[in-house]
Amino acid sequence: MSVTTSDRPTLGVAQRPFRRSSTNSVLGGVCGGLAVRLGIRERTLRIAFCLATFVFSSGLVAYVALWLLVPRSGEDESVAQRLSKSRRKSSLFIALVVSALAILAALYVDRQGGFGKFFVPFALSMVGLVAVWWGSSSDEQSHLKSVLAATPLRSISTARGGRAIVLRVLPGLVLVVLGLIVLGRIGGVWGAAVPAIIGAGVVVVGGAIIFAPWWLETVRDLTQERRERVRAEERSAMVAHLHDSVLQTLTLIERVAGNEGEVRRLARNQERELRQWLYNPTAHATSSATFASMLRSVEADVEDDYGISVELVVVGDCAADETVTSLVRAAREAALNAAKWSGAPAVSIFGEVEPGSISIFVRDTGTGFDRAQVPSDRHGITASIEERTAKVGGTATLTSALGRGTEVTLVAPRKAP
Repeated sequence: MSVTTSDRPTLGVAQRPFRRSSTNSVLGGVCGGLAVRLGIRERTLRIAFCLATFVFSSGLVAYVALWLLVPRSGEDESVAQRLSKSRRKSSLFIALVVSALAILAALYVDRQGGFGKFFVPFALSMVGLVAVWWGSSSDEQSHLKSVLAATPLRSISTARGGRAIVLRVLPGLVLVVLGLIVLGRIGGVWGAAVPAIIGAGVVVVGGAIIFAPWWLETVRDLTQERRERVRAEERSAMVAHLHDSVLQTLTLIERVAGNEGEVRRLARNQERELRQWLYNPTAHATSSATFASMLRSVEADVEDDYGISVELVVVGDCAADETVTSLVRAAREAALNAAKWSGAPAVSIFGEVEPGSISIFVRDTGTGFDRAQVPSDRHGITASIEERTAKVGGTATLTSALGRGTEVTLVAPRKAP
């Protein structure tokens, strides 16, 4: 019959029996269970075990020993008891211990000064962790796999984990240990330079073998994230362009639905523009394009398509770049919105190029509107004006009042020529 205790410690109240915690655990639940047994905070015990690990690895040895000998909450047997009932696993464990001791003796670890005082307990603790893996229950192994899945060694917890340990982790650990041993011989008959170079190189190679899958996966994740960001930017540009061109053309077609020739002209023009944008997007971005010429193009488009007057004033000029293109496209959307919805006979566009910034003001004296009343499915202001300006580090400010017109202010920092 299993015996269970509380999952959380009650300060100042010791509880029996001592069981490793199954819910309040990071690795084996030793600190969580010991905190319940002693009536103290588990964080205090975790800090104590970590500090003790720096004292000849005593904290690590004690933790692994308790992990082996103390049953888990909700279970009747400890890892050591479960391991002892399997003759095959017991034989493998004994062989592993003997092999580890033989390797330590062959490497003369005790002759490395103080290094052996740290390495021998550490090596034995690693053997104990292997025993924990072999003798733990299926529920505890699931917990350990979830822990390993969040670490650089997560590939150990896959279906090919045993093969990964043999082919990658153990050779890597052997190289790291050999490198540390070589580093421990600094100052011997070879002097300091040769052991330092060889030892450091062996440690680096061993670490690379152990953590290579994690490094590769991190690089893949970063590459995938970069690709997704580029796709998101491309989708955003597509949405903005479709709103600026296709939807505007549909609005014009709706207005001249009774004129078949005009509808065909608009449709052909839109088809040519869309094909050019899809298959040759840089054709319009020639080196001769400037801020002023692009604004004059906006003026011509609005006057030709909507039959209203555009009052354009441009102060200064500069070559077209990403900032200029985005700002002018946002201004074009603002001018088209004014031509479609304001009811004003004219739209004013004022553009100015200064040494440190570029500004465009689009104003009409029409009916104005309340932005809070704009349907949520209309993204002309958000996507085509505000987001487009923000992508080049600028700001878009919209001021409107019913019966008093609308003014859109676009300002972006100018890149140094």
